[in-house]
Amino acid sequence: MVRPTACSRSVVTALLACCLLCGGAVGAGEPPRFLIFHVDAVAAVDLDRLIADGRLPNVALAFEGGSAHEALSLFYAATPVIYPRMHDRAELSALGGIGFGGYDRETDRVVGDLVGFLSLVATVPRRAATSFLHGVPYLDGLAGLAMQNLPDLLERYRVVEFFWFSSDAMGHLYGAEAHAASLERFDAHLGRLLPRLDLDGLNLILYTDHGLTFTDHTVDVGAILEREVADDLIYYKYPNVYLREPSAAPALASRLTRSGDLDFAFYRVEGGAVEGYVYGAFVRIEVDGDGIRYLTEGRDPFGYDALGYAGESLTQDAWVALTIGERYPAAPPNVSQYLQNRDVGDLVVGLNPPRIPLGMLTHGGHSGLVDTDLVVKVLARGPQVEPLRDRGVAWLRDLYRDLPDIPFGYEPERELHAIELRYRLDDLAPSVRLSLSPAYRTRWTMDVAPTEWAVWSEHDVFASYLARWWFGVGVGGGAAEAAQPLARFALPFDVGDARLDAEAFVRPTGWAVRLGASFQLDASLRLIWEAPAGVGVGWAW
Repeated sequence: MVRPTACSRSVVTALLACCLLCGGAVGAGEPPRFLIFHVDAVAAVDLDRLIADGRLPNVALAFEGGSAHEALSLFYAATPVIYPRMHDRAELSALGGIGFGGYDRETDRVVGDLVGFLSLVATVPRRAATSFLHGVPYLDGLAGLAMQNLPDLLERYRVVEFFWFSSDAMGHLYGAEAHAASLERFDAHLGRLLPRLDLDGLNLILYTDHGLTFTDHTVDVGAILEREVADDLIYYKYPNVYLREPSAAPALASRLTRSGDLDFAFYRVEGGAVEGYVYGAFVRIEVDGDGIRYLTEGRDPFGYDALGYAGESLTQDAWVALTIGERYPAAPPNVSQYLQNRDVGDLVVGLNPPRIPLGMLTHGGHSGLVDTDLVVKVLARGPQVEPLRDRGVAWLRDLYRDLPDIPFGYEPERELHAIELRYRLDDLAPSVRLSLSPAYRTRWTMDVAPTEWAVWSEHDVFASYLARWWFGVGVGGGAAEAAQPLARFALPFDVGDARLDAEAFVRPTGWAVRLGASFQLDASLRLIWEAPAGVGVGWAW
């Protein structure tokens, strides 16, 4: 047997010394744990019905004894408008906060769907970015696999936001029953997760970000605008219309709604007010300090006069309290705050159910000002979320402001240190791998075997809830060859306690690939198999 070289022994000694310096326990004094489920495109009335019908038994079980209340989402009811504002990651003046695209007047360029989508991806936690892929129809099984990793992720990151986007896609494409079936799949995955969660002290939150109204009645809004606006149209992306001559907006709004082509159209006027037409009726929305005043000429298209409203200034919360349970909840503040964004169109147009824009993918939409588009549900359970029990109906965007103790952005100080002992069964040749972490997302690692050694520094360059891609550079050699540079690529894929490993070493003289698997026995101990005939054990701390 060839002994390790003097160089390899020196490196091992150095790494062991670092181990003593970096060996502080991970987890001391850590903040409370929060597991937050973002379930996309589910109206409160639909979630309540599915739970009452027994179709979501694990959701009911998970939040038994907790709190449940309705919340009002934002117009325009789309995730890029809503989610970033829940985290204060987008101001009302931010272009990315008006939908999936728009028109930038300052640069005279169209901001397309892809840019709008990437802007949304940039606002979610780094490891959650692939959740959008899991929302593609028939790929939500990947989200179910990722869900089984949540217990370990909670211990490491303390706050995990898990996104279920499948419900939105399935509802748009296939309708109400496919939408419900997607939620049943989410519930089944949750049922497999619950026995593995340490519920002691865990804070659970489930919220839906906007509703989804099911209908097949689509309207080609773009074609209507092409016909009515003609050469004055710069760009249209629902609900925003950009005009070459903004002064034409009032007359156009009146014509589009009084003809019945569209249900509402709003535009900004001086003094921060908004005017427009709803089902052909003129309305005006004024900002009065912290209050919003809503005025009409003739009939009230939202029916607030039947509630006793007579044009007084109300705070945004008071608007919710007055109108929740009505068909058009808090439309004046919702419209007003959307049009505060400097990048909205010269005209903001829209349809209410049963009509939806043609681009809403046929079977459902969330394009209007109605309750099934905007009234959502918040479920909560745990010691730090008790304040929500007495919250009542409120704006969804304020959910986390009512829970200031959630440590969003928390990261562990370092990765776990680890040591692995492996044996090849064909010749019983041993090898040792020692990994030390000086900081989060960074590891220093060394392999020592009878005939070769390698040492490298690596960094986590991509991560999801299922996998992490590590890239490292270093040097390696053996008893019969001089040290040479190397690059290492590694992609561990985790599902619950099981892991599949793939790694590649690239050297000037060639490259090698190693495949393997392992199983976590407890928080520290792992059994290892390396193809084709290697076994081992690993310990992490």
